[in-house]
Amino acid sequence: MKTLPKILAIGAAAFMACAAASLPAQASIEYEEPRNEAQRITLIDQLIDDKEWREALKHIAIALKENPQNAQLKFKRAVVYTRMGDKPTAKRLFREFIDRYPEVVEPYNNLAAIYASEGNLEAARDLLTQAVTINPNFALGFENLGDLALEGKRPDKRAALRYYEKALSLTPKDRRLTRKVQNFKKELQK
Repeated sequence: MKTLPKILAIGAAAFMACAAASLPAQASIEYEEPRNEAQRITLIDQLIDDKEWREALKHIAIALKENPQNAQLKFKRAVVYTRMGDKPTAKRLFREFIDRYPEVVEPYNNLAAIYASEGNLEAARDLLTQAVTINPNFALGFENLGDLALEGKRPDKRAALRYYEKALSLTPKDRRLTRKVQNFKKELQK
């Protein structure tokens, strides 16, 4: 599925945006031990950017031991497992996250991306529908529903356009989405 990396990247970036000021970019081997949770989260983000999955998981475990209720860290852990390709663990962690924090829509999006990558479009659609029901302003959820409407044996271009237009109505300054909607409308007119 060509939209999977976008779904994962944007979903993860949206939730991880609340990380504190960054440490200097360094190789994971040459870092200074974080002195507080904010520094540890920044280090974890750097390790994720550097694709140092095991080291990121190690620091996530340390941080969760100190603060077991930190939702941001729990989300990052599930994202790391996704990026490592461990879909069963990632699915379990996203499901646990959704059960614990049902009001946070990003895990629905990420879990939907995993299901879509496995060809389970119905489960992906159900999760995204839940997400936009919980948060009717979740533009990415509507855009991803549009992408899903184009997948499978019976692509529904009209439904896709409705979802894209809804997403654009929520983010009218999004140039990329504006171009996507314009191009899609042109394609439908052919």
